[in-house]
Amino acid sequence: MRLLALSSAMSALLTIITVVALHADDAVLAVAAVAATAVLLTWYAHLHTTEERSSIGLVNPAGAVALAAVGRRDWSTLLPVVVAHVVGGVAGGALGKLLDDRLGTPLVFDADDLVVAGVGAALVGLVGAWTTLALDGGAADGLAALPVAIGGALPIGLVASFSPAVTIGLGVTGLLEWDVVAVAAGACLVASAVAGWAVGFLLPTE
Repeated sequence: MRLLALSSAMSALLTIITVVALHADDAVLAVAAVAATAVLLTWYAHLHTTEERSSIGLVNPAGAVALAAVGRRDWSTLLPVVVAHVVGGVAGGALGKLLDDRLGTPLVFDADDLVVAGVGAALVGLVGAWTTLALDGGAADGLAALPVAIGGALPIGLVASFSPAVTIGLGVTGLLEWDVVAVAAGACLVASAVAGWAVGFLLPTE
């Protein structure tokens, strides 16, 4: 129960930071702020990882899916984890909406193309799954910035595509349209599962 609450809190924090960052004066600064937060939360999640089960999925539901695909999480625990992340994303988005008037004008958003949203989020999901598994294997926590940087290189509104929960949070704030949210979140989760399955198939752990 404590880890579910932690998952929810991490997604809420990531969502709030992303909302605030997307009101910055500069897109590079926005991406850097989100990436730095992801790295910090990954470092914290590592403190809860054991040899039997990885806790990197505490930061991101797509990461939890990738870990389940390679056997580092039980599939039976996945639904509660994803729900906890979504609750956190919605809560963070609601708070971001309340702060909207105080944050000023958001950066220009050009994320209404569903094809761009789907393909971009799938790419981020693939890279994110690889990154999650590399982090679980002992890679430097700074690697957690890579999926965020790739998402930020897409239309700026898709900087949240590295985490479906944060993407949902941006939908709550109104910064992303709900059809874009659905496509991006779904594509990221599916790509993460496929990438995790492929890694598990090619590099089975015994």
